[in-house]
Amino acid sequence: RLLPAFGVGNSRAPEWEATSLNTKGRGRRTNEGLEIISKLWSEGSVDFDGEYYRYRSASIEPKPVQKNMPLWIGGSSDAAIRRTARFGTGWQAAFEAPKEIRAIIDAIKAALVKEGRQIAEDHYGAAFAYRFGSWSDPSVARASKFYRERLGRDPQATFVVGDGNDMLARIADYANAGVSKFILRPIGTGDKDILNQTRLLIDQVLPGLKGLNRVN
Repeated sequence: RLLPAFGVGNSRAPEWEATSLNTKGRGRRTNEGLEIISKLWSEGSVDFDGEYYRYRSASIEPKPVQKNMPLWIGGSSDAAIRRTARFGTGWQAAFEAPKEIRAIIDAIKAALVKEGRQIAEDHYGAAFAYRFGSWSDPSVARASKFYRERLGRDPQATFVVGDGNDMLARIADYANAGVSKFILRPIGTGDKDILNQTRLLIDQVLPGLKGLNRVN
């Protein structure tokens, strides 16, 4: 199953410096790319004359079997909200805490009204990193340092470190804010540790999700 998700990326990412590219304009560039992709997926021949991209008689084959391909958008800025309303069939949060989510979803819904579009109620997603263990675990310390330096955010607000009940409580908080799709990223060191964290999630969290997998 293919579920494409698009965002403008992190302005602090080292790839920008490594490639000598300016982060300015990446939102407009993304908008043009999304418009082109949408047209290529549905039209036989595409002409496009934008600020960043220009195409004449462009096409792709074979086209998607689905007539309306899923296209999820990430980001929480005003521009990302408008982008979601214009192009998205779903919205995927990146690092936003539950208390931030409700206002973003409400803003997306208001923007959708202006666009004359709709996004299904169960097409709003969230993500968080988790660890079965304690905050003193070396892997958590490393991930926290990276999170602060790379993203400029507080890991205490978004990481979930503890046991299965802590994970379920965070999922419930997101669900109460309007989220029904989740990406959970294990915090670990090496394949064996990450696999163990994934198994703990399956054993201790999935059985407790009954009743939460619904639109709130």
